[in-house]
Amino acid sequence: MTRYRLRSSLVGSEPEIWRTFEIEGSASLRMLHLALQTIMGWRESHLHAFTDADPYDRAQHPSRRWEALDFESDEGTLSEDDFTVDDVLQGGRTLWYEYDFGDGWIHRLDIVEQVPSEPHLTTVVLLDGANRGPFEDSGGVGGYAEKTAIAADPQHPEHESIVDWIDTTVGPWAPRGPGMFDLVGVQSELNLMFNPGASGISPNDMSGLVKVVEHRLTGDVHEGSPIAEFASQLPPPIRSELRQHLQHTGVLGPSAIDADTAARIIRPFAWLMDAVGPAGLDLTAAGWMPQATVLAGMTELGWIADWIGKGNREDVTPPIAVLRETAQHIGIVRVQKGRLLLSAAAKKALGDPVAQLRLIAGGLYRRLSDAETDAAVLLLLTVADGTPREERWRAIAFGLEMCGWQSSTGWRFTKQDIGHATFWVQRVLDQLGDTPRLRRFDEESPLLSTFAREALR
Repeated sequence: MTRYRLRSSLVGSEPEIWRTFEIEGSASLRMLHLALQTIMGWRESHLHAFTDADPYDRAQHPSRRWEALDFESDEGTLSEDDFTVDDVLQGGRTLWYEYDFGDGWIHRLDIVEQVPSEPHLTTVVLLDGANRGPFEDSGGVGGYAEKTAIAADPQHPEHESIVDWIDTTVGPWAPRGPGMFDLVGVQSELNLMFNPGASGISPNDMSGLVKVVEHRLTGDVHEGSPIAEFASQLPPPIRSELRQHLQHTGVLGPSAIDADTAARIIRPFAWLMDAVGPAGLDLTAAGWMPQATVLAGMTELGWIADWIGKGNREDVTPPIAVLRETAQHIGIVRVQKGRLLLSAAAKKALGDPVAQLRLIAGGLYRRLSDAETDAAVLLLLTVADGTPREERWRAIAFGLEMCGWQSSTGWRFTKQDIGHATFWVQRVLDQLGDTPRLRRFDEESPLLSTFAREALR
């Protein structure tokens, strides 16, 4: 059998967008289509076709044309499932691939070399390339070039609207820079698609993030991880973008939180758990914590210096009241017969900062609806990957829409919608860290990224 080394070039792109890859001659044109979608970063959301004649040169016609079986084709059109790469490339012919008949993305595929098949290689191997594939629906080569130029020019009158279009349509996980090309990330996707058994990913996992048991290390994602469950809901092309984003940013890289770091992250919650203790804490007749306890918390956490007032009454000291309310929501403490009590898991975790951190991370998802759970994962992802705080809501909105959620109005999610959906998780995040003063609205502990990575697992 023959293996083909092909060079694919996006016609009209400047600078040229190209890829060199190998594919088995026995692969169907359908498999070649899937390979091109992956190596170019397309989302398989439009029609496509192959032809063995230059679409711009009518003198070459008549030609052969191949399309998908599920498309109501013109008479004489052939099925891409019935022909192999070998069938159409024998004799050294050039092949043309068109994706999205509206934008008209034309790819020219030339044979670089024909070599004997290699049984140990996966069906498709990406060898080289340059520049990211264009944004879907960007208006063809000219439209993409124009949008890229405007997005790079803050002074352009349409800059804000184009950036907003990119945020909404392209989303947070596809690469933005025109020159970006991640060969390793794309090859991982090709392996998962064409050789899943040797990809190292568990065959029972829909997310493509969970390694087979024999390769799984301590701290790796498992089937029940929030990020894996979330990813499994996404459409395959978007899921692929998320996987490559996670790999590129290292969000799911090896995680080992030491006790000192964990103690710094969970300091406010750890203080509360210690204050309640194994025996519990008597509340006042009105249901508040004792004044001495409240003042001790404000003092030990370094919050009293920024507080106007005595800081000893929970009902008029929101920092402590919100801390307790949040701890109750995530299941660390509960009120029973006039006493504040630790949960069984919280009692067991006393004195163990790492166990306490994991308890808090797991409690984030407690009592959330399915949509709120997805929003929680998306918020944690934006924290973990370093998305600026003011831009997070857009990334969350994109992710929710990709999962099929809609706002109550039926319109696109607003910043306010996302604020409601992430209320409790954001409240937990606001309580974390060892900042020795009350944080202002635009401040955030640098330790949150570490916590978010753990909570995604």
